[in-house]
Amino acid sequence: MNAPGSELHADPPRREPGNPGAAPSTTRIPHALIAHRLGAALGPENSLAACRAALRAGFRSFECDVKLSADGEAFLLHDDALLRTHGSTLRASSLPWAALRALPGEALPSLRELRDTLRACAEPTWVNLEIKVDDGAPAPLQQAWGSAVAGLAAALWGDAEPPLLSSFSIAALQGAMRAAPRLPRAWLCERLPPHWRGVAQALELRAVHLAAREADAAVLGRLRAAGLESRVYTVDDPLQLRHWLELGASGVFTDGVPEGPGAPAATPSA
Repeated sequence: MNAPGSELHADPPRREPGNPGAAPSTTRIPHALIAHRLGAALGPENSLAACRAALRAGFRSFECDVKLSADGEAFLLHDDALLRTHGSTLRASSLPWAALRALPGEALPSLRELRDTLRACAEPTWVNLEIKVDDGAPAPLQQAWGSAVAGLAAALWGDAEPPLLSSFSIAALQGAMRAAPRLPRAWLCERLPPHWRGVAQALELRAVHLAAREADAAVLGRLRAAGLESRVYTVDDPLQLRHWLELGASGVFTDGVPEGPGAPAATPSA
């Protein structure tokens, strides 16, 4: 979990086969369990393939990373560089959307495509969009990026349940609050810092998201007492998933389908 614009651009022709959507699942994973990077253990991270696999597995809550292309298209990618996912040392934000879509390998999805994929599900879905700013970007650029992503998300989701916008970057969240104040916001931290109350008030936060290794029952209790939701990342062990839910975490980010005797029970899908 790490050039501004506000226009929605038409996607270049798809290079991947079809869009079969998600077959109905026979079980529903609890909404508090959130498919991290759209289900990183079920398909390529932050991909529509992973999202569809997670939908088929029963997930209805999702998290993904959102960046901006050089010409202002919002798309899904975690890293600044394309080396790990596409074998290129180029910085993703330096390329226009058409060039990003032309990269070999798994097609980078646009934010619009994610919206359409989730909307095709017959059951309600929820998504946390993490705004990923480039490492070392100046604060004004981070603010502009947050503003652009928030504006695009607000336009795409319209009157539907709004996505939760999160970021490690306070500047990006400031931009998001100015551009789309109705969209809820969450601050991502590894551990809860001493000044968290001031940040929560200034940004009118809905939630704080923490690394599971840096959180405990007392931390969740302080957030709950302040009227904030709390979510922890990234937990794949079934016993630990149950542990965090029993402690009262609002959500837990996980890479795949929880299995084993300690896994939270899934329910039959309607």
